[in-house]
Amino acid sequence: MEQVKSVNYSAHAIEDLKKFAKAIRFDAPQSAKAIEKIIIMLRNSVKFLLPNCCELIDPEDFKQTHLDVLRLPYPCVVFEAPWHKEEEQLRTGEFAETLSTKRIALCWESNPVSEAIPGINHWLQYYPDGGVFALPIYYSDEQKQWLVATGGLFVPHENEVRKMTMDQKLPASAIAQEVKLNNGEVKKNNKEFLAEPFVVLPEFYEQMAFALGSKAKATANILLNAHDEVSMMIQACSVLNCDNIIAPDIKADKVMNRTRISNGREPFFSYKVLQLNSDAQLPNNGAGKILNGHASPRMHLRRGHLRRLENKTIWIRHTMVNAGSKLGAVVKDYKIGP
Repeated sequence: MEQVKSVNYSAHAIEDLKKFAKAIRFDAPQSAKAIEKIIIMLRNSVKFLLPNCCELIDPEDFKQTHLDVLRLPYPCVVFEAPWHKEEEQLRTGEFAETLSTKRIALCWESNPVSEAIPGINHWLQYYPDGGVFALPIYYSDEQKQWLVATGGLFVPHENEVRKMTMDQKLPASAIAQEVKLNNGEVKKNNKEFLAEPFVVLPEFYEQMAFALGSKAKATANILLNAHDEVSMMIQACSVLNCDNIIAPDIKADKVMNRTRISNGREPFFSYKVLQLNSDAQLPNNGAGKILNGHASPRMHLRRGHLRRLENKTIWIRHTMVNAGSKLGAVVKDYKIGP
């Protein structure tokens, strides 16, 4: 914990969004009002600091278990994470994206009696058991400022990981899937789950639909841009909802905040940091030992994963399996999946 430092993304984002809302107040009044509500949610949310790219769970191990425990620990939560990849493959073409090395996922549980953003609760008539909303707020390295995505995704609680063919998808989902396939982000017939789009900046959504030629493409753009933030939310909730996880606080510096407030700046916030507490470790089986008729594998990193026990779910930490094996090492490159 002594080495963990707050990145303070939310405070910096609020400062940029206040300026942005003021600048668009006359040309895009509905979007300006939505941003003002988003600022209030950012201030009042419980904030979690996550590791780079939120690499908590091996994406290749994504299972129904992860969706089953998708419950926020608080009604409104912010997940913040730096986003640095060794090989960044940005999309090009009509769905081109620019570099964003700082990410915020603003997430909130659905509430049938109130709406954070006008109109988004229409999804509850299709999903009466509710769900979680996730909205990307990202730093544009090109524009040097924090921005709100045009929309986000609603992930219902009643959900199922399954494979879907292109002809089973709605137009926007089919377009988004085709873009991901062409960009090498997913494999053909990969496992998916329900995630419904919602719009928070209506004037910008209409502009995007005009520029892309259809509302289906504008909606596909929302699906594509919210992918990483939804992944952050699912991974973080999978870990947070395990019995052996703690989340101690990093308190904001009171002296620094007094100075910031006196200078008209947004104060910094306190953060919770995930600590994976499990002492469960896999034994070193030794080089070349025969297990169940097969030679033991080479040394490799086994990513953290969930384990379902009879009356609880626990988190098993990253483990180096067969450390020191004479058979050599296996180096794995993990890519963020659906």
